[in-house]
Amino acid sequence: MANKKKRAAEEEPEPEAEEEEEPGSDEEEEDGPLSEEGQLREAARKKRRRAVARRKGYRSLATKGGYDQALPSSDASRDVSANITTLNECIRACKWAPALPNAVAYGGNLSQFRERTKLSHEPLPKGPAAVFRASSEVFARKVMNEAVQRTFDAGKTRVSVNTMASVLRGMQGPLRLDFAAPQGLVRHAQTTIVGPEDKKVPALGVMPFDEAQMKAEAAVLPKQVEFAKAEAKKEAERKAKRSKNKEPDAAPAPAAGRKKRAKA
Repeated sequence: MANKKKRAAEEEPEPEAEEEEEPGSDEEEEDGPLSEEGQLREAARKKRRRAVARRKGYRSLATKGGYDQALPSSDASRDVSANITTLNECIRACKWAPALPNAVAYGGNLSQFRERTKLSHEPLPKGPAAVFRASSEVFARKVMNEAVQRTFDAGKTRVSVNTMASVLRGMQGPLRLDFAAPQGLVRHAQTTIVGPEDKKVPALGVMPFDEAQMKAEAAVLPKQVEFAKAEAKKEAERKAKRSKNKEPDAAPAPAAGRKKRAKA
């Protein structure tokens, strides 16, 4: 026991070494304001602390979601130990619809606009939403894995929009709804003028075939607005009917119960 205590005392750091500080540290500068160099050092330390905390947070979420470094997997997209998305996020995704019916959506495809608008008004309980989340998370993880792999292969450290578009481009055919080209954003950029007074140009160039396509899309916009108003009216009627059915009856039930007991 004496040898163990002696060895432990030898391994403990000396208190003098712990109290030593670098010149210009925070404790030395507590009496006065920091110099410009000290402020730069403090800002750099805060930036490093935030970066380390962010990485630790991302690693914790990845470990909870099944991406654990200690447990390598051949297909991490299917090893879902915990859900990354919440049920409310899935419900919002399923009920998403174009918010501006008077603007082009889906390249003027009215059938897709109608389908999305109808789905946005349909109720989605948490049970079916959980079933949707189980499949959608595998799809999202597989897409993200491929995008990250392509980013690393290109020698980059951040997934770009172009990389994600290259991954999703091959899936545009099998999927029912369009998503690759935000047509409304494209048209907005083509009709927005930017630049100084002497050099005003559209934010995005217009191709020769775009003019004819814009005319065809403009003919669909009144139909989109009309359909959106009709669906909103139906939704308001359904809500009014539900609230009316939930209203309590005029005759109070407890009083009738008391009378029956009194007669008995």
